[in-house]
Amino acid sequence: MKRKLTTLGLTAILTIIGASSVLAVPGYSTNITAYSWDNRKNSDQIQGADTYGKFSLESKGNARAELWENCPGITQRVTTAQTTNTQNYDSVQVYMKSSCKYYAFVETQNSNPATAFVRNYN
Repeated sequence: MKRKLTTLGLTAILTIIGASSVLAVPGYSTNITAYSWDNRKNSDQIQGADTYGKFSLESKGNARAELWENCPGITQRVTTAQTTNTQNYDSVQVYMKSSCKYYAFVETQNSNPATAFVRNYN
């Protein structure tokens, strides 16, 4: 009896863990903020999901960000985003392959912070 309960409990726990990891697959995102005293930064990497994702940049001043794709054997810049004193937001839709990882490089060019966002869903 005790063994059956233990087996049933372990099965339930593994089922819950498996279900939650399946549900989390298409929802990866990351962001990074650069400040005037630390004006150049890279975000964490996220896994692509074989669908269109979104790359964006927010700042109240001059800033730029680059989206980088890290695939087996090659790392390359995919696109860029820029803000100015009059344009505080820029975004780009990008197809993100599941075999690759993606990260943002952000640089603020004045005293205003700049935040780049990467998500593997639109």
